[in-house]
Amino acid sequence: LCGLALARSLKKADRSLTLFEARARLGGRILSAGPATTGEALDLGPTWFWPDTQPLITAFVSELGLSTFAQHDEGAVLHLTEADKAPQGFAQQVHGGARRIAGGMGRVVATLADGLGEDEIRLGHVLQKVEDKGDHVVLTFRVDDAFLTVEARHVVIALPPRLVAETVRFSPDLDSATRDAMGAAPTWMAAQAKVVMAFTAPFWREAGQSGNAFVTHEQAVVGEIFDACDASGTKAALGGFLSFPPDLREAFVAGLPMLMDSQMAQVFGSAAEGAEQLYQDWALEPFTCSARDRAEPQGEHVAFSNPLLRRPLWDGRLYLGGSETATQGAGYLEGALEAARRIDRALARARSEEDDMVLPEGLSINA
Repeated sequence: LCGLALARSLKKADRSLTLFEARARLGGRILSAGPATTGEALDLGPTWFWPDTQPLITAFVSELGLSTFAQHDEGAVLHLTEADKAPQGFAQQVHGGARRIAGGMGRVVATLADGLGEDEIRLGHVLQKVEDKGDHVVLTFRVDDAFLTVEARHVVIALPPRLVAETVRFSPDLDSATRDAMGAAPTWMAAQAKVVMAFTAPFWREAGQSGNAFVTHEQAVVGEIFDACDASGTKAALGGFLSFPPDLREAFVAGLPMLMDSQMAQVFGSAAEGAEQLYQDWALEPFTCSARDRAEPQGEHVAFSNPLLRRPLWDGRLYLGGSETATQGAGYLEGALEAARRIDRALARARSEEDDMVLPEGLSINA
């Protein structure tokens, strides 16, 4: 989201830019997929934003003209504490005023991509090396089995800092303090896995349940469950975050669909059996999860990042972006937009200072 939002702003300012993406799709951790059962896009990455505490994403969604709806929280919350007993119900608002995008969070990505030209987006370009040449920067990408070099006046690396530290070479190398800060910045939700299950009807609502559930016994497979229905509530789905750590998910990969199905039935009854499952293990995504993220257990969310990650590097020719570099909302959509705004302001200042500069002949100018 940071890279797409920044590209949109730069295009509005008539800046020359190219957006390079390693995957065959845009969006990064934002991923929506449509099950055959309902056809409604379901979020396998970020799902919610909170208007009360996240003004940037709230205003941004409105600016893009996207419809939103409140996360369904009405009804009993279920809590399963023992594997061989039934869950207990209690009243609680879980999501604190969260809202969702009608049609899935992927609508944000699609809308931003539609605002860019085909010649401004390059998919399947894996960044390998970044070199400072004094008055410009040279990027080396792996594209299939070949390598491509690109020259740019300014470069923004809108990736998780840990991933950059592990996979990208810099010449000259970044200073040790910046490298330490990059390595110490956990990538939020990078080692998590998420499942969304589609049903023909929201039977839990009919039973007076919210769809929210917590499974806390030692054999828990899906630890936190939520209602993932569409705005009308007719296209039914439940979502959940897995309790199994990455290595255990891999060990049980063949039987995982059955285990998830069985647990849903234990929590919600036989009506939850046999659902269509959409599953995403982010720990297996090499363009999201670093080795360090995979090895370390996820801690409490930290809403801000090390200030060293926000310093312009190489005399303002290189910037670290992405949600994990934000001063607030780090790891969230809010943080991605905050980082994009910071870098947009820095590039605007740099442009005003460089208006009278003459570029080396033949240099390709990319934001």
